[in-house]
Amino acid sequence: MAVGWRPARPAAYIAAALARDRPAAPAPTADAELAADPATHQEWQRWLSSRQLDAPPRTDADRRHARLYAWDRWYEVAIHYDEDPDDALDLYGTRLCAYAVKRAALATGSPS
Repeated sequence: MAVGWRPARPAAYIAAALARDRPAAPAPTADAELAADPATHQEWQRWLSSRQLDAPPRTDADRRHARLYAWDRWYEVAIHYDEDPDDALDLYGTRLCAYAVKRAALATGSPS
């Protein structure tokens, strides 16, 4: 063998040798490409369609009623905010959600 031989660029030589010895990655299938896009994922589409059917459109009267009568049920508001913050903010408003989260934190004795 060439005992005295050294490559001019050792890093490039090593990278080329590793690339040559590495097995070729299999070509992605059409199913794998579609699975990466959430809009084409069947489970995601099923969940979206069920969510739209489960929740009727919320009216301003619903929001007004929730904001007027949920002050004494702040623990329910806090749980709702914990599970789905966007929906809770839409239904109860920022003020009531902040109040409920603060009361829940004080009731559970969160560390200061």
